[in-house]
Amino acid sequence: MNAVHTAGEALAALRDAKAGATDFRTNFFPSEAKLQGWIDHSELFSDVHEGATFFLRKDRDFWHLYFCAASPDALQSQAAKLSILMAEPVVTDVVGNQPALEELLARLESVGLRRYARLQRMARAQLREPSPSPATGDSPVVCADKADCSAILALIESAFDRCAEQLPQLYEIESAVDHRQVLVAKRDQAVAGLLFFETQGLASSIRFWAVARQFHSLGIGSLLMRHYFGTQSAVRRFTLWVNTVNENAITKYGHYGYAPDGLVDHVLANHIIPT
Repeated sequence: MNAVHTAGEALAALRDAKAGATDFRTNFFPSEAKLQGWIDHSELFSDVHEGATFFLRKDRDFWHLYFCAASPDALQSQAAKLSILMAEPVVTDVVGNQPALEELLARLESVGLRRYARLQRMARAQLREPSPSPATGDSPVVCADKADCSAILALIESAFDRCAEQLPQLYEIESAVDHRQVLVAKRDQAVAGLLFFETQGLASSIRFWAVARQFHSLGIGSLLMRHYFGTQSAVRRFTLWVNTVNENAITKYGHYGYAPDGLVDHVLANHIIPT
């Protein structure tokens, strides 16, 4: 396993794995900015095999596994040789429509990975009527600032499964705050709730929406959501990912017009990740 030092190095390895592929399979789709962030923070490593290249990203106390394989056969045979699967906690994601994923899931299960979590994507079209105005009230919603970043990270880590839901690192939160893409509501100067989103052009995705436990049932989540829609009037398509076991969140998202669009993300984990 070797450290990846440049984005060009990673993209070249991806191209090499794809060259001459008969049935190319990959789950490696980072944006340029995300890829560069991983490299800048010494998080990304590669492991090159015949017919398959694997990338491993260090995240807290475990690893994310990404694959670029010439075929499902190559993926299965070369993944079986990865020593890290026996020695370190590892998770990997497989995204697509459920029926199309079953063969790939079975091949990954054969090398020691098990189904750990299932996320579904939900989508909402921009409503024709005007979006609500940004919310005001006892807990006014504002864009987060740098002083809020550690509290934002702590709330996200307390509310979401770190192995299943791609939690950000502190530097990613700081970047999102710089781009005014984290909304917070405060009580007594504390971050009571947050909505972390990414907007690019006409599309916007909610990454995290959470209210601290001691502030539940005060309408803070609604304030955040209304403010978010009110400030994204140019957006035409809203999406998000939600863990399918989080029925409460799914119901709330449905209230705001989100519905499953058929895309799912299976998170698989090795035996070292607890159930």
